Formats: sequence, structure tokens, C-alpha cells
Amino acid sequence: MDAYFEIEPLKVMLSSRCTDSVRFEGKAQPMGVLRSAIKAELEGMALAGEAVFRVWIHEDEAIASGSRKSWDKCMAQSRRADLFLMLYNGNAGWPGSSDLFADQVGICHAELALAYNKAPSKVRSIQLPTTGVAKTKSNLAFQRYVAAQNIIGAQVATGEEAIAQARRAAVAALLALARAGVGVAAAGSYFAGEALAWNRLDFAGRRRVTTGAMVDFLADRFGLEADAANDTTVVLPLAGSGVAFACDCIPSTLTTAAARELVGQPFLRDHECCSRLADGVAGPVHLIACQKGVTEAQALRQLGFPDAIAVQAPFGVYVADDVQKIQMVFLANCRDETTTRAQVQRFLQWLAEEGEDRLLVARARSRRRIADLIAREL
Repeated sequence: MDAYFEIEPLKVMLSSRCTDSVRFEGKAQPMGVLRSAIKAELEGMALAGEAVFRVWIHEDEAIASGSRKSWDKCMAQSRRADLFLMLYNGNAGWPGSSDLFADQVGICHAELALAYNKAPSKVRSIQLPTTGVAKTKSNLAFQRYVAAQNIIGAQVATGEEAIAQARRAAVAALLALARAGVGVAAAGSYFAGEALAWNRLDFAGRRRVTTGAMVDFLADRFGLEADAANDTTVVLPLAGSGVAFACDCIPSTLTTAAARELVGQPFLRDHECCSRLADGVAGPVHLIACQKGVTEAQALRQLGFPDAIAVQAPFGVYVADDVQKIQMVFLANCRDETTTRAQVQRFLQWLAEEGEDRLLVARARSRRRIADLIAREL
């Protein structure tokens, strides 16, 4: 029972240059001074008298002998951190020794890449002024990487602003982790609770409650209501446009033909769906909950041809055809309301984190024009 109440602070890694100058306390100071101040600020935060964060900065470590040990220690911390907080000024940092890293990737660049590849959702950034940063090969590569991953953050000009934003970023990460943990814990076991109740339903009943859970979550999240003419379609505001998401469910494994054929190839009826949508609404994008797992090969077979974009992600599989602009999202392991809502949320988070929302909207607009043309021809 004691282990249940054990309190372990979240591990935060603070990544940045140490010697670069930043305006702090009314004068130019080394970034290392600001890093120590942020560490003190975050470790001073408490919840019910208990410490919430434990911050790692390499200045507190004993000097390691040899560049490999210093580099590896930073990489290990980047991998293990619950929250990776980057003070970004465009400087890639120490490149290590040339015999170890011939491409001269800076240590800040390497730390970020490792953290981002491990878990993009744990990465937070505070953007400091980039003026005065040398245009070296490693710095330019770092800047291109940050831009390509669409890693954005609060823009600050002084150390005081950076401390305030670090505090906000840490609290936001804490709340996000708490929500994610509640979703996982609430899911429980698939042989008990709501998952068992859903499993007792026939295909039609399971399809109905799963689709309803998706629609309700999307409507609640954005303060909307399902389309009156088609209660399985919700229009969401996304990247400056309204996009129709048509929700459905495959109520068993994708290897079960009877369950798979209930959904079939819904994009063949897009012209009918669009006839019920308001002008200017893009799509539809097909959001399909699967009771069990889903693979890229299964998703492409459902699409009907293999030459398409297929992305395997934690939420399931995203499939897009860049010719006909068909888009289908297969959400894996939607066993009950909690897991269904969690998978929809993970998909929406992925869109925002990877900048895929803009591409999805562009394809959805094209798909609407294609579907409207088909409707006119028919």
C-alpha cells in the first residue's frame, strides 16, 4: 500500500547552451545563470507540500572525463526525462569530438532529436532571440531540424520571461500527463467493466455505441453538435477551415469479413455525404474506430490499393491517397468509451504536433471538390 502513495517528482531535463548571453536581471548574463534560476523555480513548486519536479542540468554533475562520457550522460537524461524543456536560441551547442561525430551535430541538436524520437509529446520549447548566432553548419542544421519538426514555443526576450514560461510549460505538461494517465487507468482490463459490456453487444450494437462515443467526444471537445442530417458526421474547426469527420466503427478484428464489410469503402459514398454538408466545409475525412488492432497492410486493403500514404502511429493508422484525396483514419483498440475517446484525442494531438493538420485540410478541400463534381454528374 505504501508504494501506491509513493511520490516521485517528474524528471525535467533543461537543454540549452550554457555560455551564450541572455538578458537577465537587467544585464547580459551567461545562459547557465538562467538555467540555474529555472531549476530553482521549478523545484520550488509544490503540490500539497510535495515537490513536483526534479530538474536536471549538467552543471550540477561532476565533470566527467572524456567527451564520450559527457555526451552519453546528456543523451541518457534526454531519453529518460518525463519533460524535455529546450531553451532555443538557434545554437546547436558543443559538437563533440570530430572523431566521434564527423557530421558535427551539436549536443543540443542531438538531445532534442533523441527526446523527440522517444516521445514528441514530452518536448516543450521556449524561444529566445536568435540574433548573433553564428551561421555554422551545425547551427543551420539544428535550425532546419527545429523548423521541420514544427517545434514551436513561447517567444521571450529576457530571462524573467523565460522563467515564467518555463513554469507554465511545466504545469501544462503535468496536467497533460495526468489526463493521459487517467485515460489509461480508466480503461482497466478488457475482460471487465465497460469493455466487457461492449463486448457482449452484437456487431450492430457495438458499432452504434463506439461511433456514438466518437461523435460525442468530438462535439464536446469543440462545443459543437453533430450534423442534424447525419448524426455520425461532425464538422471540426481545423487549421482555419471546417472539416467534416465521418465516424464509423469496425466492431471486431479486421480479419473478420462480416465486421469489416459493415464499413467497407465509405469514400465511395462521399458525394452523398457532401450533399448534406454546408458550402465551404471540407472533406469528409473518415474516422473509423476498430475494436482490435490494425496494421498498415489492413488499412491499405480497406482503401483498395497500396500506392498511398500510410502512417502507423500510436493511435492506429492514417491513410491518404494524394490522387483522389481520400483520407481514412483507423483508430486501434477502441474497446470502451475511455479507450475510444483517448484514441481520437491522440489522433488530434498528432495532427497538431506534426503539422499534419494543414495537409489534411488541403486534401479535404480537394476531396470536397471531387465529391461535388461526382454529385453533379450523377
